[in-house]
Amino acid sequence: MISPRMNRRTTILLLALICSTAWAGEPNEIPIHLSFEISPTPLGSFASPTDTRSVVYPVASRRPPFAAAIALVPPIEWLPSPARRTMSGFLGDDRLRGVGGYAERQGGLSEQQKAFLEETKSVFNYLTSNLVQRRPDPNGPECVLLYAMTLEDAKKMAQAYFQYATHEFRMRVVQAESAIRGATESIESTQKRMSEIEKLSETARKSLEEFQKTVPYRTESEAHAAIGELDRMLNAAQVEIAGIAAKTTAIQKYQGERLRKDHRPLPSEAVARLDMMFIEESIALRGAEARRQMATQLREEANRFVDLKSTIANAPGEKATLAQTLHRAQQSLAGGQGNLPALKQEEPKIPNKVVIYPVKWVDEPAQN
Repeated sequence: MISPRMNRRTTILLLALICSTAWAGEPNEIPIHLSFEISPTPLGSFASPTDTRSVVYPVASRRPPFAAAIALVPPIEWLPSPARRTMSGFLGDDRLRGVGGYAERQGGLSEQQKAFLEETKSVFNYLTSNLVQRRPDPNGPECVLLYAMTLEDAKKMAQAYFQYATHEFRMRVVQAESAIRGATESIESTQKRMSEIEKLSETARKSLEEFQKTVPYRTESEAHAAIGELDRMLNAAQVEIAGIAAKTTAIQKYQGERLRKDHRPLPSEAVARLDMMFIEESIALRGAEARRQMATQLREEANRFVDLKSTIANAPGEKATLAQTLHRAQQSLAGGQGNLPALKQEEPKIPNKVVIYPVKWVDEPAQN
């Protein structure tokens, strides 16, 4: 005789409760479609521990009625699991209260489920928690069990799980491809700079050979000494020019006043003296400006000499540094290009279906 309970299980198994749900993830993410099957055989029976210090107490005390079983089928590099300590990004770090993981932020979970995850992160992140990672089917693969307070939350947990794993994988591929592009660009820019340095160095050598025919110094120290002396000459010329300019201004003021009708006329001797002084100061001003111009020109030549010498002297060191940069970029490019194919082989496989188990809890406390 078939009991009503067995008949109900058979009906569930026949219907399989297969559904397909699209995950609305982050912008520009490719939606993941999962099908679900409700197992007629519950997990458990699990006994709730009375010791609040028990590792599994946060989950067992809340007695979640469902668990989505995520089969750890290779490639598993990006599938979060307690054994791999990769659950913190998906569910949040158990050491940080109030900081939810990807599932809470992006999973569309109920408030009840979010509260459940907030209180049970430590269990999901525990390395040896067989409540979270085990074989529900002795003949099947090991699974990560995502407990949920409702059937809908169990489905969304599974959706979020694969969306998170795929997102992390794709982000790593994007980073690897970006690193390859960066290394390629670094190689190109470094090679271009090395060519520029070579040309600049050669041009500087030729310019220096010609320039040395017209300047009196042969070493940078001589040029630096000349620059210092010329700076002093420039300062003196600037001061002299300012003084002469002030004199000529004063002379012109007196010369202008003699033309005013209301002003007492100057003696002819004074007028002649002012005219002579203006001519003398004008000549002195031309001489001072000529000294300033020559000092400026000589200083520019000395600076030019120093710059050419510096360019030639610094070229070998800069080329050596660029050669090291080029070598590192070439190594980075070779490593990135070599690792990318293997990385792409780690893409998580989306299963044909995810089994959701009812979870059976008993009132008797656990013995351990």
